[in-house]
Amino acid sequence: MEGCAYSQTIAETLSQNVPGEHVTELRSDDTRIMLEDAGEILKGVITETPVNNTEREIALTIAHLVQANLDAARETATPGSLAEHVLNIGLPKSEENEESSVSAALHRAQTIVDSLGELLAKLGRNEFEGDLGRWASNLTISGLRTGLVIGTLTTVRQLIGFALEKSLSSNAAAPLTRNVMSAIALAIGPALNILGAIRDECNGTANQQTRLARIATLTLSMAALALTASAPAAAMPALAAYGTQMAFYSFANDLVNLFLPITDNSKANLGGTAASGVLNSALQFLAFTGMNYTAPHSGPGYVMSQGKEPPSTERQTFAAQLAVWLAQNTDTVSDPNPTVQSRGNEIVESLALVVGHDFLRGAYNAGADVASQVIGGELMHALQGENTGKGFRINMSARVPTAEQVANQFLSTNAIRTSVSETIIAVVISATRYFSTLPISKADVDHIVNTLVAAVVFAGRFGAVYVNERTKPA
Repeated sequence: MEGCAYSQTIAETLSQNVPGEHVTELRSDDTRIMLEDAGEILKGVITETPVNNTEREIALTIAHLVQANLDAARETATPGSLAEHVLNIGLPKSEENEESSVSAALHRAQTIVDSLGELLAKLGRNEFEGDLGRWASNLTISGLRTGLVIGTLTTVRQLIGFALEKSLSSNAAAPLTRNVMSAIALAIGPALNILGAIRDECNGTANQQTRLARIATLTLSMAALALTASAPAAAMPALAAYGTQMAFYSFANDLVNLFLPITDNSKANLGGTAASGVLNSALQFLAFTGMNYTAPHSGPGYVMSQGKEPPSTERQTFAAQLAVWLAQNTDTVSDPNPTVQSRGNEIVESLALVVGHDFLRGAYNAGADVASQVIGGELMHALQGENTGKGFRINMSARVPTAEQVANQFLSTNAIRTSVSETIIAVVISATRYFSTLPISKADVDHIVNTLVAAVVFAGRFGAVYVNERTKPA
């Protein structure tokens, strides 16, 4: 057909001097000549020869391109036709590149999102095979779960202790009130421990390991209670705010563990327990020392230190704060006087929170717990005598706890945690009171007290590890 020849002529004219199958760039002179020739050919096609639908489509497409009406040209050209070929030849390069670049950018973004999602999922499930990926997963899970929870709860604990001690001091709480609060706080852990032991025996899940763990922890608690009761005057009342805040901290921690438990693949063993206990003791010593020297204005100790500043030559450590309060309140235990109320009113008017120190204590405590969980877990796993081939791995999950899980958490884990926490506070206050009467500096007293804390942490480690090694019921 003659019309087909004209169509071919149009395509050849438009394609002249254009490399490749699709045009990438046209010079301005070539474009002008091409359009002029196309106009002449179109005029001949339209006026001299009959046209079919294909030729009309080509003509209309070219006409729209000449008028720079790209949307109309796209609508005219049928997909797969010669008109579409003409459209591709005449389509400006910039628009073609713009569409392709947008599509490529979206594709790259989708690929990145998918890759990150897969990476985060593997990180959260601790599925990396190499040691580097495994350590990264352990640190990530422990940091996000344990670090955030412990840091937050420590900060809130300090705020509660500050508010409670401030209230007790400003209202001139009687020594009897303080003693009752202290006794209740000290009795919570042992009471839960005894209930847990009875439950294990009744269920037939008790064994030598769980019995020794509970007996050892109960012995620590009784020793702390006796130490506090026999310490110089005013030691027991000082426990009121400290014991209450520690009880809150322990129960809140175990409540989180109920719904977001964190587990690992290590097994209890004496070597690993001793090694992780030494590590945990060292970390707690460093954490307590850091808190005392860089964040002293926090919790009940900050309130206790007010009213009379420590000597200017002494650092304002915890021992210094507590010694001041104990010295001020020694006489009021047996002989309260009106000056207590006036001192309390003065505290209420002047004392304000130093939240930065509360957060700093939270950071210290969280860092120590994360390091103990990750590094201590590695020690426990390495010394368990059974190589799993997968290395030490921490995992976190979410659940709705059953009644059995609730009982296990609060009558075993929480019983030991609360007992050890209250024992630490009792040792700190009693030892501070005793060593402050000796001719040694407050800084030395502080180091001695922190060393005793490390010893309690080590001794309590065995109960914390073995209390959950119950025998499965028959």
